[in-house]
Amino acid sequence: MNFVNLIYGIILKMEMKNCKIIENRKLEREHFLLRVENKFIKDFKPGQFIMIKIPSFFLKRPFSLCKVDKNSITVLYKVVGEGTKRLSEMTPGTVLNVLGPCGNGFKVDKNTKNIWIVGGGVGVAPLIYLTEKLKKKKITFFYGTKKKNFLFFELLPYGPEYIFATDDGSYGYKGTIFSILKNIIKKEGKPDIIYCGGPEILLKKLSEFSKKRKIPAYMTLENIMGCGMGLCYGCVIKVKTSDGWDYKRVCKDGPVFKSEEIIWE
Repeated sequence: MNFVNLIYGIILKMEMKNCKIIENRKLEREHFLLRVENKFIKDFKPGQFIMIKIPSFFLKRPFSLCKVDKNSITVLYKVVGEGTKRLSEMTPGTVLNVLGPCGNGFKVDKNTKNIWIVGGGVGVAPLIYLTEKLKKKKITFFYGTKKKNFLFFELLPYGPEYIFATDDGSYGYKGTIFSILKNIIKKEGKPDIIYCGGPEILLKKLSEFSKKRKIPAYMTLENIMGCGMGLCYGCVIKVKTSDGWDYKRVCKDGPVFKSEEIIWE
């Protein structure tokens, strides 16, 4: 194992640690908050992720970072299959094998003042960590879900102006967060930059929106991953290049991409 860790550290700039579960709490019927020990030496950047080995499953699973401090790493996840179902049943004290930090994080310009952060569903997780790092900035945080039960207020940092939307109108504006955002920009003008995470339909619409209005936008993407280290090329997406297009790996080249380079299919 020490040799494997050496390879990760030298070649892949990652670490592999065995971390105990500190907390694995149900927030809502399908959503959980997992907090594990932070035994990593390397710092985690907003937008990066970890790969967790779930016992009895061969491949590790990727999880976005929601919060990180010197003692713990927190992820917000939704039960969508047998792997996450098994994870949701694990109790504090259980040891998990964790690989990280994986991928590249958000590009943060210190001179940027007016920031819009747009999150939908569990895609809001990496944006929470990003917001905590963007201190002394003017931030408007757009947060949309299907209904009020899926808005996890306890995770949101203090400071930004929050704008909420639910599909059923149970909290905040009624409608999608994208439809609300379009109305607000007409009244308040455009921001200096947009950071976004959420379902593909939201990312795609926001990509077109930001391009038309010439607003720099960065998006964190999700994809099925095999290794999480850029070796298997199982999570590639198409991106624009000077010659036309090429493939990039979500796990290694991303998961954060500039919206204008993504080719949506």
